[in-house]
Amino acid sequence: MAAFPAIEPLNRSYGLGSHVIGAADFPNADQTRFLHGTAAVDVPLALEFVALTTAEATQIRDHYLGQKQHQVFTIPSALWRTHASQTDVVPAAHAWRYAEAPQETPRSGGLVDVAVSLISVL
Repeated sequence: MAAFPAIEPLNRSYGLGSHVIGAADFPNADQTRFLHGTAAVDVPLALEFVALTTAEATQIRDHYLGQKQHQVFTIPSALWRTHASQTDVVPAAHAWRYAEAPQETPRSGGLVDVAVSLISVL
């Protein structure tokens, strides 16, 4: 499994995700729901990289081209610098995939801002 490039983002934000729930419907219109685990899935993670060099932006672009939106990958510990571990956000068994293609914004001096949207998967 490929790893995301070890480039530390300037900003990082994430959501709570959702829990897998099943439902049983009854003829009287009642419904019973079943929780299928305690871990949230589909946790969104947004990474914002500011003033990257062309080489760093190329690493992220090449990683996306290799993974697209269906291949899963891991995230290096450099991206979780302010957390004791990744398991503060998602369980260790989770991997990540791209929610969409990275968005690049050119800056002066040959630098690039890159916004990356990821989603956790089991």
